[in-house]
Amino acid sequence: MTPTVREILQGVAMVLATPSPPEAGPMYDASRKGMASTLAVLAAGEAERLAAATIAENADIRAELGASAGAYDATLGGRLAKAAANTDADLTTPALDGVNARLRRLLIELHGAIEAAGDVDGHRRIVALYGRMAVGRRLPLGG
Repeated sequence: MTPTVREILQGVAMVLATPSPPEAGPMYDASRKGMASTLAVLAAGEAERLAAATIAENADIRAELGASAGAYDATLGGRLAKAAANTDADLTTPALDGVNARLRRLLIELHGAIEAAGDVDGHRRIVALYGRMAVGRRLPLGG
């Protein structure tokens, strides 16, 4: 499971609101606060770029689904062209994540159909897309 920014920040709030046991000592308390502050900073960075990264990824997946629709739409029940024609109307994080999950599942189904057909070029396009998706989701560390 990948925690959401909200879940991470709720965990940070819980850590900061819960006192350390007296036997833990100042080093433990300092370490605990340092971990919580690091998580808060990383979550803030993710929150800044999350919508843009997800929208870009959704568009990239839709482009591949649309490009593959001619050859594979019948195999996948007409879902490729339909998904490719959609846009991200609701820009809230939960809505974008939901659409992204559905697009990813369809992309995986498409990849399976492409592999079953022995379509090497299609396979290479999908693997390149997976690479771009990974780069787009990379969490920058540092300034």
